[in-house]
Amino acid sequence: MIDEDLALEAVALLGTAAAMLLEDAHDQLITRPRDASGGAALGITLGRLGDDLSALARAARVLTRRDA
Repeated sequence: MIDEDLALEAVALLGTAAAMLLEDAHDQLITRPRDASGGAALGITLGRLGDDLSALARAARVLTRRDA
């Protein structure tokens, strides 16, 4: 089992990483696409964010799991 203090520190860093990913994509997320190509690019960005955030969530669950 991972030490609880270490796990919580790591989870906090995962939260920071998630915030940074959203910050990096912020301008694209709030800007209305001008055409279908821009819409497709936004879709790619949303998919990538979803994948990345899901991976961070899975890591947080592993770090905080307390079963034997």
